[in-house]
Amino acid sequence: MLTQHVDGPKPLSVTFSSNWDVLGPFQIGTREASWGADPLESLGGFRTLAPDAQEEYPSSLAPNGRVSWSSSGLKSSLSASGAADASLEVDFPNIDWAFLQSVYGWAALQYQAWARGALVIDGNSNQSIQFYADRVLEVWVDDMHYFGGDFYAYRRAPLVLHLDPGAHRVDIRLVRDVRVMGGVGKPTMTIDLRAEYTNGGLTVMREKLLVPDVIDGVLASSFASLPVCNNGKESIDVWSITSMANFTTVMLEEPPLKLMPGQIRPLNFRLSAQSLLNLALSLEVTYTASKFPANLSSIQISHVFSTYNIHDPHKVTFLHPGGIVSYAILRAPSRKIIAATTPKQSLPILLNLHGAGLEADSDQVRHMLDSVPDLRSWVLFPTGVTSWSGDDWHTWGFADVESGAAAIAAWVKTVGWEGPAVNPDRWLISGHSNGGQGTWYALTHRPDKIIGAVPVSGYSSIQGQNLPAQETRCIVLIFHLLAYIHYQMWKETDPRVTSLLQASLRGFRHELLVSNFHGIPILQQHGSADDNVPAFHSRRLNELISQSAGGIAPKYVELKGKGHWFEGVMSTPSLRVFYRDILRDEATWPKLPQKFTVIVANPADMGPRGSVLVDQLISPDQLGKVEVVMTPTLASWVLKTSNILRFHLCLTNASDTLPRNLVVDNSSLNLPPGDKNPLFWLVRSDEGSWHVSQNSQWLSEQRHGAQLGPLDSILRTAGRFLITTPSTGAYDVALQVSRNLYQYFAADSEIAIPVADIISHKGNVISIALGRDFPKSLSDWYGIDMTDDRSLRIRKSNRSQKTFDFEEGLGAIFLRPLPLERLELVIWGYDSQGLRQAARLMPMLTGVGQPEFIIVSRRCAWEGAAGVLAMGSFDSFWNVSEASYLA
Repeated sequence: MLTQHVDGPKPLSVTFSSNWDVLGPFQIGTREASWGADPLESLGGFRTLAPDAQEEYPSSLAPNGRVSWSSSGLKSSLSASGAADASLEVDFPNIDWAFLQSVYGWAALQYQAWARGALVIDGNSNQSIQFYADRVLEVWVDDMHYFGGDFYAYRRAPLVLHLDPGAHRVDIRLVRDVRVMGGVGKPTMTIDLRAEYTNGGLTVMREKLLVPDVIDGVLASSFASLPVCNNGKESIDVWSITSMANFTTVMLEEPPLKLMPGQIRPLNFRLSAQSLLNLALSLEVTYTASKFPANLSSIQISHVFSTYNIHDPHKVTFLHPGGIVSYAILRAPSRKIIAATTPKQSLPILLNLHGAGLEADSDQVRHMLDSVPDLRSWVLFPTGVTSWSGDDWHTWGFADVESGAAAIAAWVKTVGWEGPAVNPDRWLISGHSNGGQGTWYALTHRPDKIIGAVPVSGYSSIQGQNLPAQETRCIVLIFHLLAYIHYQMWKETDPRVTSLLQASLRGFRHELLVSNFHGIPILQQHGSADDNVPAFHSRRLNELISQSAGGIAPKYVELKGKGHWFEGVMSTPSLRVFYRDILRDEATWPKLPQKFTVIVANPADMGPRGSVLVDQLISPDQLGKVEVVMTPTLASWVLKTSNILRFHLCLTNASDTLPRNLVVDNSSLNLPPGDKNPLFWLVRSDEGSWHVSQNSQWLSEQRHGAQLGPLDSILRTAGRFLITTPSTGAYDVALQVSRNLYQYFAADSEIAIPVADIISHKGNVISIALGRDFPKSLSDWYGIDMTDDRSLRIRKSNRSQKTFDFEEGLGAIFLRPLPLERLELVIWGYDSQGLRQAARLMPMLTGVGQPEFIIVSRRCAWEGAAGVLAMGSFDSFWNVSEASYLA
């Protein structure tokens, strides 16, 4: 029997309390909250405290070093039709913010606090509630803790609560982040809340439906996605998504798509049409609940396609490596360019990376280059998957860039394009603000693909710079990353811990990697009055590039009196000339310098430079370096290396040729014959000499490729995530991890209980366990294990070891190898407290700094990273490296 579910009236009322009790502010560093670092946890946590105006608490931000309770009314509230919206604004007028800012800059305008209110539920029975909390990272509802929240206000993955009638305590941790919330005026903090009744079953997030645009009567691509949410207490199986009329749909995954209670997943499908005389799309999702498997239910939604001319910027969908559907805005070459080229000619791609908080589908991005319509290139505006480009155009977001560029070839076939072809491996890359930083990332990590670069108003790196007090002003922009601040105000910690945190971010420290793009034309542009990303960032990088290139600096245009954003910022006269000069003809593209340098932070992130591709470093704890000198005939190269264990040569351009001989650190080597990409590696021995190896056995025995790097390497998955747990008490954490993956990356994950087959799964795996359910490694030798059910053991490469006895709050999070270059991320806790503390460090926000393994203690709750018992890296054999920290 098929039952159709439609949205009906929601007569019950739900309201937020009008008055909230507030305690704070307390010191917090940039992105430090992921580590805990809540001073009230040393007292048992905010949840254990009762409002008392006479009670005072130590705080380094306040006069006399003390803060006390205060109250705040809602800025606005609205309750209607089974939903409630509220806005809470918190201010601390007794703090001398101006003085603190004059000393510490923007970092002083960051703080943490707590607010307590209530959510009141009407009715006579338990109700299912979707709860949204914009710009919130952490919340308690009654005695249930939820970490992850919705720091960027995506409203993609609400909490699903099951609440009895009555008032429910809501404790919200307020974490003010200048980068997200701005640095102008008083550092107030505003959070927006929403609670709404649901039917307790499946809902579809119809406003998040992702489909391609229609161009000249044809679907621009075939991939589509619709998020579905299980609001009930039993699992739900989605069996199909079908279309009425003239459309055909096919689920990308073999049905059913399983949703565990409270879980949100994207329902990905292929979409095709016999004809597009009718632009209305009707979809029907059919599903069953595990409690009633014989009862087939359905939900229907409708959509009207947007239509464009084939030369207009339009939405094209494609598959991200993580197994989700993403999109980019594509502008094909103009009629004028078609007339001046032939179909056999291949044109490069002008990639334009948007700033944070912007959707690529917005008018601002879509039409950013309308004033330069006749560029001799394809133009692509990637999304990075989210409006914050996933992880700032890094691991997850940059994979989206490359997938979008590769998708143009499929578009050519889909629409029957007869104009010039695309060269997906030749990019003129540009970007504004966070996209400017993404441009630096492309330059430092994919230099062989870049024919020119335009970083506009971009910041230098995620760590930022220690800005002078006179530069610490910010304009609040609703569409951009709001400010860039130095990593001050963190809890004091062991210097080695600090160094390891910084080392885990070194792959994004572009200031250290400028040698990688020597010889590539760059035009920097920045407004002199930019008080969002101060011009210091561009000036500093220009200076570093000049020093690296022997005094030759890229062209730098500083626009007097201009701010961070203005109309036409990406098409100023200087930029127009630069675009035209770079794109004029392939003969003008940059040639590889006779002398060049490759600096590698993480080989997994680094593409080739001059056909040199580093596979492994000797030590994972420092940068690797290769200096190359090519002889005039190009037949022989001389290389000098530092911290390089293994590399190989690969042709990145058809016109390139590989040398016949190499001299590597005084070792003379004759290379195997082959004109294209012969399979061999250059390997360093323990004594320091080099040899040529064609033995590929190491690929199955040693850490390499996508397995390299800190915890965010787990994002380098080839397919959806599998979350598995053998522990009955760990489901809430498994759901939290799944929700956060979807909230911050739009990533799909399957929750498998009991433990699933992790060997046959295509993508990366996240294993979550409690107590003695510590999951066994598939590797015969691995540096972290359990000993006799009493302690956690860490073994270093020199065979020394350290054990940590089981105790309250002990937890761990670390990477482990799986076959076929995959990874397993283990999140373990001796008890629930330790498990939740470790799970906080699941990659979510950029800039947190998570090394490859971390052992946490209960002290992390208030000390942050200072409370860790161990952290560090693994070498090529998955041994704990010598530079790791063991308390």
